[in-house]
Amino acid sequence: MIMKNLKLILIILIVFIFASCGKQEEKVKTENQGSTQNISPNTQVNQPDVNNKWVGKYSFDESAKNVTGSGSQTWGYVITVKENADKTLSAEINVDGFQTSTRIEADVKAGDKSADFIFSKYLPENMFEPYKKGDRLFTFEINDKNEMITNWDKMKANVISNQKSGKVMFKKMSS
Repeated sequence: MIMKNLKLILIILIVFIFASCGKQEEKVKTENQGSTQNISPNTQVNQPDVNNKWVGKYSFDESAKNVTGSGSQTWGYVITVKENADKTLSAEINVDGFQTSTRIEADVKAGDKSADFIFSKYLPENMFEPYKKGDRLFTFEINDKNEMITNWDKMKANVISNQKSGKVMFKKMSS
């Protein structure tokens, strides 16, 4: 009888050990990742009412005195955010100006108070290719004063004084 019980305990123990050795799914912790980390394509769920808040055309213009002293160097940023058929958001980002022609498409991961712009692909007539798929370009965030601030990440403003995050940069031109 003791042998029978011992065999039963041994069998249960072996089954338990083998069952616990299987692959377990782990959730990736993202709260401590740096701002230059690639962002998973599905980090936030877009909701139609949240989408309506972010859909529209945004612009930002900047200029810097030309280092040679003649004229100035200017850049115009235009971002068009649209809702796709699957209720996700995407954006076309165009930057034109001094030695610049940026044409890119980004996925927009929107929440109530912020929207992350995640690089998706280059579009025709783009000059340079510094980004890779999944790079967070920048974030729009609504602050306590209900102002939309820009937090730069992989993409930066051209004028050094505008590269500081947390400033009001873009204005919504239309919905």
